[in-house]
Amino acid sequence: MSAQIHVVAILTPAPGKEARLRDLLTNLANIVKDKEPEVSRYQLFEEQNAQGGNVFVVEECYESQAAFDAHFKTEQFTTLGEAIQKEGLVTATPDIKTIKPIGGFASR
Repeated sequence: MSAQIHVVAILTPAPGKEARLRDLLTNLANIVKDKEPEVSRYQLFEEQNAQGGNVFVVEECYESQAAFDAHFKTEQFTTLGEAIQKEGLVTATPDIKTIKPIGGFASR
């Protein structure tokens, strides 16, 4: 059994705040790539929903519980959280789900 921690985070930007949130999330993904070697996957996706708004989805994979826990304590993550709060960037609390693979495949 793998010790990896798989996560999906869903963020719904406030109207007119999509570009700012996209920039912050993209920046965070780049910093995670450079500074968090125990994060094996950190991909940002954007869904265009039928109502015209955007939903951002972050797919994450941590090599251990310690790496997962450490991510939430990094300067870059806390800075993002502060910006989200201060600037009113989302319409609801980010929905962070810890998931586990049960079928399918990651690549061929």
